[in-house]
Amino acid sequence: MASQFKLSVCPHDTAKNLLGWFTLNTYLQRNLGIGIHFEPQDNFLVERQAVLDDSFHVVYANPFSALRFAREKGFVPVARPAGVQDETLVVARAGVAVPDTPRIASATDKLVIHDLGLQVMRREGMSPDGASFKFVGNHLNAAKAVLQGEADLGFVFNETWAGMSAATRGELQVIGESRDGTAFHCFMVAREWADKREAIQSIQCGMHLDAAGQRVLEDLKFQRFEPIDEAALAPLATLLGC
Repeated sequence: MASQFKLSVCPHDTAKNLLGWFTLNTYLQRNLGIGIHFEPQDNFLVERQAVLDDSFHVVYANPFSALRFAREKGFVPVARPAGVQDETLVVARAGVAVPDTPRIASATDKLVIHDLGLQVMRREGMSPDGASFKFVGNHLNAAKAVLQGEADLGFVFNETWAGMSAATRGELQVIGESRDGTAFHCFMVAREWADKREAIQSIQCGMHLDAAGQRVLEDLKFQRFEPIDEAALAPLATLLGC
């Protein structure tokens, strides 16, 4: 079965379990009867640009990338992991007062975690105006910058926070966190795969009912996938102001 088509996955996810994503791709190929070449990347900016520049047919995209893929390449949402949202915790050093014009550590302003962090600050009555930002490359580094006194606040991805040790979390205080479920990773198909969208959605959303599919889901630590369409991106577009 020759590989004619290509899959791309957000590097944040492949970094956690690269083999699991190869296994999911194999499952998808077998059930579609189509060869799909998986091209993992280790940098989310490189991965995003590769999809924008080249011909990919199915992607698993972070929220910021999903909007760009939809608007610039015509990708259409298909499915998302049920009950899994991208949320941000705004953290400070435990017992340390936050100045009015804080130094803020954030992985990057090219991911939705940054925008959610700004939103949380405003909800908590803190203005980001006048704050200085240090972009540190990943979400764990944002927490480390706070712990090391290099920043007064850090924007931390909820999944990163959950994976930190209790001792490390104990050295930090949560100033606020997003809880609205606006942002999430999702599968999307390219415009030229519109005729396969329903088939892919059916396969992915039925994985939890199939023994082989259930094993793939368990490996990736997902319960199941649920169907979505273009309307699911509208709240995200509002959040990002685009």
